[in-house]
Amino acid sequence: MRNLIIAAASAAFLASGAAAIAAEQTEGTVISVNATTGTLTLQDGQSFQFANGAQLYGILPGQAVGVSHNGSEGLGAYNPKPAND
Repeated sequence: MRNLIIAAASAAFLASGAAAIAAEQTEGTVISVNATTGTLTLQDGQSFQFANGAQLYGILPGQAVGVSHNGSEGLGAYNPKPAND
C-alpha cells in the first residue's frame, strides 16, 4: 500500500512539472513596437525583447497580440483572435 501511495505522489509531481515547463502566454494591446530592436510593449506596461525582431513586422500599435515564451525556443508573437481577422 505504501508503494502505491508513493507511486501516485510521484505521478502527480511529474504531471505538475510538465505543466510548469509548458509555454507561458500573455495577451494585450500593443502600445509600441520596434522591429529593429526587437522590442514590443503592451498597454499594461509589459515589455518583451525578441531575439528575432523580424517576428514583429506587421504588428502595429493598437492591435491585440499574444506573446508566448517556451523555454529555449524564446519568445513568439501570435494573433490571439485569428477568427476575427
